[in-house]
Amino acid sequence: MAKSVSLFACAKVNLYLEVVGKRPDGYHDLLTLFERIDLADEITVEEIPGGRIELTCDDPDLPCDGANLAVRAAEGYRRAIGSAQGFRILLRKRIPVGAGLGGGSSDAAATLQGLQQLTGDGLPAADLLTVAKGLGADVPFFLTQTPWALGKGRGDECEPLGIDTHLWHLLVFPRFPISTKSVYQALTPSGRLTPSGGDVTLLTRALRDSDVSRVPDLLFNALEPTVETLYPAIRDVKSAIRTAGGQLRPIVSGSGSTVMALCLSRAQAQEAARALKERRPQWQWFVAGTRD
Repeated sequence: MAKSVSLFACAKVNLYLEVVGKRPDGYHDLLTLFERIDLADEITVEEIPGGRIELTCDDPDLPCDGANLAVRAAEGYRRAIGSAQGFRILLRKRIPVGAGLGGGSSDAAATLQGLQQLTGDGLPAADLLTVAKGLGADVPFFLTQTPWALGKGRGDECEPLGIDTHLWHLLVFPRFPISTKSVYQALTPSGRLTPSGGDVTLLTRALRDSDVSRVPDLLFNALEPTVETLYPAIRDVKSAIRTAGGQLRPIVSGSGSTVMALCLSRAQAQEAARALKERRPQWQWFVAGTRD
């Protein structure tokens, strides 16, 4: 019987995202605070005869070839260990695509972790991290398996944070994807790109102190003005969340298109979600908490 491993591939939100400047390699230097949440895909990896890497997904719109990060993760892992073993990846998709929640990156990280288990830790941790960095800037965060981390560089230099606070979020996906590349291309081409207004030190301190009431005012995303300019419908999403949730403060997650709002409890998030569903049934919403 073929060996297989199943894992959850959790989404992320960015509670803070500062764009520091443009790098010589064309990417941007960031300072970001990641939170892993319990909205998750499910990945199963198994050995199969021959040398093929196959992906089966329950989302018919998702590519199942080399355009999928999970396939590229398996290919990169196999090259790194010098193996010709065949693998099948089964992907049950729940995280929306192009939503700013890191679903593809998380799927890639879960694939790497599953292959590590199948092969008996075939790669040293440093080499596994190298493969992860080659796949995308968010993949190393998901590889850390920590609920909280500070990301620097492209976002791929991760420092786990010793935070025990649990948060609840209302997440609203307006059912259209946003290209991360298009958002970054539209930013100011040089200089310090983040406008004033964010302070990651204050945010981190509030989270360490479990002072949840202070957190909404400290959320910050430097990409948000550009996202709203390119996709004006995001303003409508934010307005609808304010109407449904009263005092909720919506903010774009990553490069969008998901808009999130921090809630003081799961019940508050669910109540706001019900109100929003009545007004905007065409959107997709989730209530998600920190994945401890």
